[in-house]
Amino acid sequence: MPLASRPLATGTATPSTAAPSTATTLPQGGGIDPLALLLKHDLPVPRYTSYPTAAAFHDGVGAEQLQAQLAQPSEAPLSLYVHVPFCRHACWYCGCNRVTTQLGSKVVGPYLAALGRELELVAAAMPQRRRLAQLHWGGGTPNYLNASETATLWELIGRHFDLADDLEASIELNPEFLDRDQVLGLRRLGFNRVSFGIQDADPEVQQAVNRVVPSDQLRRVMGWLREAGFASVNVDLICGLPLQTPERFKATLELVRELQPDRIALFSFAYLPEQLPLQRRIAAADLPSQQERIAMLQAANALLCGHGYDAIGMDHYARRGDSLAIAARSGQLHRNFQGYTTGGELELLGVGPTAISQFEQLFCQNQRDLKAYVGALERGELPVERGLVVRDPAVLERRSLIRAVMCDFQVELDLERFAPEWLALQELALDGLVELSEARGRGLARVTLPGRWLIRTIAAVFDPEQARRASGSRLV
Repeated sequence: MPLASRPLATGTATPSTAAPSTATTLPQGGGIDPLALLLKHDLPVPRYTSYPTAAAFHDGVGAEQLQAQLAQPSEAPLSLYVHVPFCRHACWYCGCNRVTTQLGSKVVGPYLAALGRELELVAAAMPQRRRLAQLHWGGGTPNYLNASETATLWELIGRHFDLADDLEASIELNPEFLDRDQVLGLRRLGFNRVSFGIQDADPEVQQAVNRVVPSDQLRRVMGWLREAGFASVNVDLICGLPLQTPERFKATLELVRELQPDRIALFSFAYLPEQLPLQRRIAAADLPSQQERIAMLQAANALLCGHGYDAIGMDHYARRGDSLAIAARSGQLHRNFQGYTTGGELELLGVGPTAISQFEQLFCQNQRDLKAYVGALERGELPVERGLVVRDPAVLERRSLIRAVMCDFQVELDLERFAPEWLALQELALDGLVELSEARGRGLARVTLPGRWLIRTIAAVFDPEQARRASGSRLV
């Protein structure tokens, strides 16, 4: 579900063809010990799921811009993201857009009607029917919907789009409420990829974040997913949760090794209680130290890379035969608002509150408030709240450079035009994060294996706004 194809200016990115190592280590360089080096660079940095980042979005972009974008004729396939905001209860670490409710079908029915109206408006704006190559349902909790509601939403999508024969259809699930019939039903409907959150398997940590899923249920869920024949199963883990310790997290890692998912996303918990009120239920004193976090990340990296996984980018792991690992080795890895992907240069259309649509020169984000979202649709308007138009060739070039760092782990530069960036890379080279070479006025920076721990810091070299005002989440 990556960005649309884009021409490069004179600074080009050269895909990496070298296979990533099966193990990475903490960065070492410049005589600084590994912990000190990570702490040295532990500043707020964007995740660079886009460039410019969502922090640059503004309300000067709205339905008119998206309408004009959709009106452009195209036979290229699309990626569609569908946001399902409902959750039965709130997980206290969560920063996602969600509606916590026990009302079930009483809220789902009207919401599906609203999604249907949005899909009608989108289809009416397009001069031709588009084909979907990728489909992803996220949340919230998409399996909040019952079997009938899930089938209704699938049918709504099929009413307005053609589904490719090799459609990559993925859904995020909460394992707490899953049963075998539901899993088999999702597979029969057409989903072939699944992601579910473990976060941490320790009962005390689970209680501390209000997300309790016994390990036996996680084992049952994985068994049902394998029985159903899903092509890929991803699990999410979070490092840095309250009451986590390296010893407790080791047990979670051992469970993951037992379950053998195809992909693993290992995120570092961003504790932002002033921005995310739910996190105020978490006491800062219960959080592990930075040293403990780093120890947990090291342990995860060593265990996973020692048991058949490749480290992909900054926080993803994939089995060496998985398409994500293959894409990383072949220089075909991509990145968008949903993280790393193999989907090529597809335009991304998002529906539902807070969903983001991503085109080469346009970003649009839907209304984040559910009532405002429904209100816009009742007025017959595409429910866009804010966004960004990007036409400046210099900005598009920097996007290409950042993507090259994040996905290809190397980037080629015109040394005269990017002299300040080359100087900054030289500083990072002293810390062993990149290796530099020069020839005929061009420079090549290769991210070292230890440098992948700090890949966002390296990418930020090409982000002038980040140099003016640091924003984003901390590294550890």
